[in-house]
Amino acid sequence: MEKQQIFQIANLLSIYCVLPLQYVVEYYFYKNFLGFKNKAWKFILGFAFITAIDFFIMKLQGLIWRILIYNVVWFIIIYILCNGDFFIKLYAVLVKDTILLLISLSFLTFDFGLIPMVSNMNILFRENVILYFTKNVVTDSIRYIVLFLFLKNICKFLNLKEKSINVYQSLYLLIPCLASYSLAIIFFMIQTIKIGDKQYYLPYLFPKIYYALPFVSFTLLFSIVITAYTFKKMLEGEDEKQRNMIMEQQFKLQLEHSKNIAQFYSGISSVIHDLNNHLACLKSLTEDNNIEEIKKYLDNIGNTVSKLDFKIKTGNSISDAVINEKYNIAQGEGIEFICDFILPTESLFQPIDLCVILGNSLDNAIEACRKITDNNIDKVIAVKSYIRGMYLIIEVSNTTTGKLQYSENQITSTKLDKCNHGIGISNIKMAIKKYDGIMDIVLEKNKFSMNVMIKIKGD
Repeated sequence: MEKQQIFQIANLLSIYCVLPLQYVVEYYFYKNFLGFKNKAWKFILGFAFITAIDFFIMKLQGLIWRILIYNVVWFIIIYILCNGDFFIKLYAVLVKDTILLLISLSFLTFDFGLIPMVSNMNILFRENVILYFTKNVVTDSIRYIVLFLFLKNICKFLNLKEKSINVYQSLYLLIPCLASYSLAIIFFMIQTIKIGDKQYYLPYLFPKIYYALPFVSFTLLFSIVITAYTFKKMLEGEDEKQRNMIMEQQFKLQLEHSKNIAQFYSGISSVIHDLNNHLACLKSLTEDNNIEEIKKYLDNIGNTVSKLDFKIKTGNSISDAVINEKYNIAQGEGIEFICDFILPTESLFQPIDLCVILGNSLDNAIEACRKITDNNIDKVIAVKSYIRGMYLIIEVSNTTTGKLQYSENQITSTKLDKCNHGIGISNIKMAIKKYDGIMDIVLEKNKFSMNVMIKIKGD
């Protein structure tokens, strides 16, 4: 067996010795960054498949083609087995390979400095092979340990498993990573330069480049981490903006509720103020023994007092206030309002969340009914609730003639002022998320229904 073949076997053995460490690092990253659609053993089966593919493509000429084929096959495996949208999965595969390539570039200076040193050593061929094997195992192990440290920080900054990322946000992550990946690939491609029949190695032509290479590589590596960190801050800023919008919405609902309560107590004060006058009138009527006038007077007082009470009672003061307020608005605009809503007195529900869900959903229902111009379509709003085990199910439905508008898989407002009016649905989603709840929207012919399921009791 020729010496070159022995070195190739030693190189292959060193690769497969470190392979388990590589797969442990990749398993950790994809599990924490994306999560698996299926059981873990299918992902391990994917490792076995990519190892077999890698063994066959090693025979191909050209390092770059082997890297590209390996990455394409690996992306297909990740796309099938892991969660996330297309661009986030592409970023996950690309960022791992980019970091690994840049770490490998940093080691090139060490490799090309070590080769002449080993060549000048007076050692036996067998010892040379052992040294070569040991060097590969040690350097590859260090590469994967450094890779793990970088990927751990990527997972720390980018917890995207529970988030919905749009295309533009994905490109913010993807493009800088793709640029670094392309630079690394190009540098690997020009390691050997063939001029005529002669082949030259770039390190020996321009050795000074390799002194700066580790600094350049680690600068690009840290730029990837910094991009991930700034992306995290950008998402946090958007979440904060969303929370501020919700707080503004909640404040408006609370203000409206306070006004209604103030009107309620103003009415009570008015009745109490006039109570003495009412008693004097009744006394006068009784002295005249005018029974018919007494009955009419009592009926008028009864109607006045009844206006101070809630028409709809749900068993909860917050839902009573919100639903009755929307009921009065609907009645004033000729909208039929059907309510079969009951809320248990003991639940995990925060009052402000209940206010957000009912307030926004009923506001949307009233707005939809206002837009109905077809006289053949009755304007109807229905709010219902029922308990199923530990969950409260709320259904708000209304007649409508409109259609839902979507933008990036999100329902958007049909109003011109989208900044102020497009947050009703998102506010409801944010509120029910606290209770591990879900929301389902159904649009049938001339009917819109929103169903919310919320956990209201502890396990």
